[in-house]
Amino acid sequence: MKLLFDDRALGDLEDIHRWIAQDSARAAKAVIDRIFASTELLGSFPYMGRAGRDEGTREWVIPRLPYIVVYEIDHVANEVIVIAVFHGAQDWEARLKERRQT
Repeated sequence: MKLLFDDRALGDLEDIHRWIAQDSARAAKAVIDRIFASTELLGSFPYMGRAGRDEGTREWVIPRLPYIVVYEIDHVANEVIVIAVFHGAQDWEARLKERRQT
């Protein structure tokens, strides 16, 4: 399956990078690289994440990092679409519901 990131997920990654880069640009790059590398697996194994808390989504916890990737599977288009990337300590469930309503 083809792996895509929607604009909001890319915005989440930019925010994560910006936040970490305040302390270390090198660490920020390493975290974003790890998120991308781990998420690439979803193209080959789209069901490796758990069923999402929001209907129609799945969630993949990035190994050894506190980030959760929320994604959808589009079987017709043969795509995995990453719709959000959140830190596990965030109130990300409420933010995700807000996003899906707009």
